[in-house]
Amino acid sequence: MADWKLELEEDILRRKQPAFPSLEERITAYEHFYFVSGSRVTTPPAEAGPGQYAPDTAYPDIRAAESPFSTLLYLYDKDGNEYTFSRRGMRHIRRSLPWQGHYHTHDYIEILYVIKGSFRQILLGEKQTFSAGDFAITDQNLSHADVVEGTENTAILFLSLQSDYLDRLLASYDPRNDLQRFLFRALLRQKKEQSYLHLQPAENTLPPSPGAHFDSDCEAPGAFSDTAFNPFQKPLSGILETLVEEDYFPREGGREIIQGNLIRLLSLLCRQYSIRLHSSDQESREKVLLYELERYIRLHPATVTARRLEEVFHYHRNYFNLLLQKYQGISFQNYVQKIRMKYAAGLLLGTRLPVREAALAAGWHNSSHFYHLFERHFGMSPSEYRRRHAEEGGGPEGF
Repeated sequence: MADWKLELEEDILRRKQPAFPSLEERITAYEHFYFVSGSRVTTPPAEAGPGQYAPDTAYPDIRAAESPFSTLLYLYDKDGNEYTFSRRGMRHIRRSLPWQGHYHTHDYIEILYVIKGSFRQILLGEKQTFSAGDFAITDQNLSHADVVEGTENTAILFLSLQSDYLDRLLASYDPRNDLQRFLFRALLRQKKEQSYLHLQPAENTLPPSPGAHFDSDCEAPGAFSDTAFNPFQKPLSGILETLVEEDYFPREGGREIIQGNLIRLLSLLCRQYSIRLHSSDQESREKVLLYELERYIRLHPATVTARRLEEVFHYHRNYFNLLLQKYQGISFQNYVQKIRMKYAAGLLLGTRLPVREAALAAGWHNSSHFYHLFERHFGMSPSEYRRRHAEEGGGPEGF
């Protein structure tokens, strides 16, 4: 897959340096070319089977920061197509939806902006939805995962800034400036513990959302925002489009243009956005582990064992039982049984496997025990369950 690069001279408008008045117009043109006109793609799509994940390891790590600053555009459609655009070119993957990526951290600060639709990430053990117009800033040490559900076409811009590069940008502010002090304190908090910043367009200073808080010396930006005063002639979308264009086509003076527009962007965010700092605690760390634990069990229902989980997650099995009891109200053994039963029910309805083979595929080697548990849970035998739902056209129940 090392030759996936597409030279940008062959971009969608067949222009050497495609520039657009705004980021939204760039996205509209990309969508028209790739989603509507059905243009060819330069790499074969990666098909993931039902309930599986596309093999991320087969593709280059396009989120890796190779320079102090870089941009990355993501386009998702409702059919599972994922297009990414960066200075290295274009890549296309087709994923089975809904899709959840692996937990990961970065070696840079990431600024996420939702251009269109909505985007979800698992942060601090919770699924957080970012709507069109929202920003999120995550530091290097925050483990998180992307979630794509495919309910709407979505466009995301990622800005990657190496830590020392961002520090130099902030140092260019007047040290007496409230904006600089706020950003420094918020970002310093990120470096000390797992946290992220969620930024939403301010509407007369929005109230904090549940779970969000501010430090006593890190006030809500509404305290010093001035929505009646806009010091920038160029709107937000124009600033972001300039950053993308200058990153795609490095030219003389481009580094200074990027730095200037990043400073403008950060100042605009502080003045016109409501900024909330979400930070970690013991409960959040437990929920992160719980998400990973449940995800592993769902992906390996037939083979999962307590010993295997100890090897993968490096915790004693008693801790897994404690987490499931605390947050799900169920024991580890009963939770695994529940997932296996759901998987077996899905096989009965979605395949023509004999009942015994479906039971074996779900992890039951004792058919009699499977029949007993199935009838206790659903009130009917597996064969009757399959027959009734075939007539009704329904799916697995009881979960």
